[in-house]
Amino acid sequence: MKKILSICILTLAVLMFLPQQAEAQVKKKKSDTDEYFDESGGFKHRLWYGGSLILNFQGGTNRFGFRESVFTLGLTPMVGYKIFDELSVGPRFTILYQYYTGEITPGLSDGINLTSYGLGIFARYKFFQQFFVHGEVEYIEQAFIQGVEDAEWVSGRIGRENYYFGAGYNSNGGGPFGYEILVLYNFNVPENSFQNPFDFRIGFTYNF
Repeated sequence: MKKILSICILTLAVLMFLPQQAEAQVKKKKSDTDEYFDESGGFKHRLWYGGSLILNFQGGTNRFGFRESVFTLGLTPMVGYKIFDELSVGPRFTILYQYYTGEITPGLSDGINLTSYGLGIFARYKFFQQFFVHGEVEYIEQAFIQGVEDAEWVSGRIGRENYYFGAGYNSNGGGPFGYEILVLYNFNVPENSFQNPFDFRIGFTYNF
């Protein structure tokens, strides 16, 4: 929680500092009359919003030959601030719900609810029309299956950091709404982990 609080404070500090710098530059380029009638340099007009919905179901057998299935539902809202048209920074949130069902012994199954949540800070830069590069630091409190107790699954929780970098495409060619596709690489996947270091994201944006 201390890490999450630190990220929140850092994000707020950045977002409070950037509008002052942007407005100072706008004032240098515009007359007093133009500045009065043009709100494009204001804080609200530099914000954009996005996010994606995670929906997945996996089923099969584990390495011990027992049946198992996982239903996943997640939401990842994000808010970006345009330092200038090409460069944006902001926070990204992750809320992930999973329902795991698996055999404890042959013929005996149990289900358990798992909820994970995280907070990250991202920066992205448009380098060619609708293409951009994206970097992100995330701290997530991740739930996992810890073991079995009294013939029921027992969950645990572990905090870990993810470091993403990659590129994406956004369909916004002038309108306020758009969809985007990203391919990111996680540089902090634990050793001997079955987790895929590549993160594929599909989402929607407004005013990007």
